[in-house]
Amino acid sequence: MTYFYKTDEMAKNLAGAAYSSAAGAWVTGERLIFGKMRMPAGTRSGAHAHANEQFGYCLAGSSRLNIEGDVHVLTPGDIAYRPANAVHAAEILGDTDYEFIVAKDTATTIEGTPTEMKQTTEHVPYFYDTEAMEKGLAGEAYSPTEGVWVTGERIIFGKMRIPPGGVAEPHSHPNEQFAIVLSGACRATIGGVTETVTSGDIVHMPANVVHSVEILGDEDYVFVTAKDTSWGIQGIKV
Repeated sequence: MTYFYKTDEMAKNLAGAAYSSAAGAWVTGERLIFGKMRMPAGTRSGAHAHANEQFGYCLAGSSRLNIEGDVHVLTPGDIAYRPANAVHAAEILGDTDYEFIVAKDTATTIEGTPTEMKQTTEHVPYFYDTEAMEKGLAGEAYSPTEGVWVTGERIIFGKMRIPPGGVAEPHSHPNEQFAIVLSGACRATIGGVTETVTSGDIVHMPANVVHSVEILGDEDYVFVTAKDTSWGIQGIKV
């Protein structure tokens, strides 16, 4: 099984050709779809919906996102949550390409279906500023990992950091997990396979597979992660 992916070396494909300019590289697991996408400056994503839940994290650029009538301008560090079947559309602002991390559950494929926008007055929060969120520990029994996360119906999605010299001791969890490195480097072991991962790399941790991490260098190891909600954010030390 492949646990490690370099997004710079992966083929780039359209993720919604019927309605969107979004293209990128993604990995489809048993329960989650996880990838890195780009929308060119001046483009848009027309109104569409899909049966899977979706989270996104803005890496670069700016987007005006409309989720069922709730409109918000996303900038780097923001998380957007789209519940299953919620109609949404986006317009890229400014002269910078919009780059983002995406996570969906596997109820259907990465593609949605074009539809008409609708207005909803009562809904869960769709937008989150990670810098303003309260941080918590995500594995205190085995790791100094801390960060912020949002728990949807099917996906837990967040931004985490491990300080220089930190170690996530061997652990596992019944939920599937993906992560993409934003900065820093680590030596990761998953299912007995060890690799050094750096910025842009995707790491896949299948359910119940033992994994561990050792941070390399003097820089914080920062990553965006997604887990399915069959279990919580915490793992089980092995």
